[in-house]
Amino acid sequence: MLARALPLLILALAALAPRVQAQPVTRITWVTADTNNPGRAAADANGMTGRLVDFLRPRWPQVEHEILIANAKRGWQMIEAGQQVCRANTVRTPEREKLAYFTNMQLTPPVQLIVRRDRVALLPRNAAGEVVLPRLLADTRLRGALVDGRSYGTAVDEQLSDLARHKQVTLYSPKDFGGRLLQMLALDRADYAIDFDMALVMVDSTQALHALQSLPIQGASEPVMGAVACPRTPWGLAAIRGIDRALGSPAGATMLRESLQRWLTPEARAHYGARMDAFYRERARPTAALQQR
Repeated sequence: MLARALPLLILALAALAPRVQAQPVTRITWVTADTNNPGRAAADANGMTGRLVDFLRPRWPQVEHEILIANAKRGWQMIEAGQQVCRANTVRTPEREKLAYFTNMQLTPPVQLIVRRDRVALLPRNAAGEVVLPRLLADTRLRGALVDGRSYGTAVDEQLSDLARHKQVTLYSPKDFGGRLLQMLALDRADYAIDFDMALVMVDSTQALHALQSLPIQGASEPVMGAVACPRTPWGLAAIRGIDRALGSPAGATMLRESLQRWLTPEARAHYGARMDAFYRERARPTAALQQR
């Protein structure tokens, strides 16, 4: 229900916020950590940021777009500081609404626990086979690896709020979006991580694919909203409006759908298909509340 209620909450907050005068945008630096393979270029079409920039350039030619590789923590520090940067496909949360303007991109199946197959029997799971995350975090036999500064969606973030007391869970700041952590799991340097199921498909390693599997997390069954974020400044408002206008078209919705669909498992497509269809129908138009700010 959270994924459905969040947009309504955001619109309500937006209605109460004072109007902000936007300013011209001539350049956007896209901070990205979505290059899973260290050998790929930053603008590789397999990365969402590269695909988005390629889509925007001919539709917003008066703006220069450049890509900067930085980890999730650094990217959000830059946005919080009000720098003229934006991030693509970032998880939208109420806390981040205080720091950034957003326009929605993709409704994504929820994150899963990615675990070494030879550790599955040790996991605390409920009757439905879902991993009970608080119990797992407290298990000193199992080593967790998470990305510092990354949001895994509100439901999981809440369960990760007290990580400081779980010494067996290590936070990393990789330049990619977490692919290196999955490689660590495959090499037995950690036992579990949290990521989207599609991350296993993206990992360019036969060893990782055979060594790892994904399992659902208790309390995290709702899809996660991925969005573009720009700083909550007059420049950021102008940037997010321009991005929203470009994405708010049939061509924009098609590009976003196709960039995600190829990574989804048949099960995910069947389970979340109707909700995704509704989302992309709405995404094919500019966001009225955002354009009217």
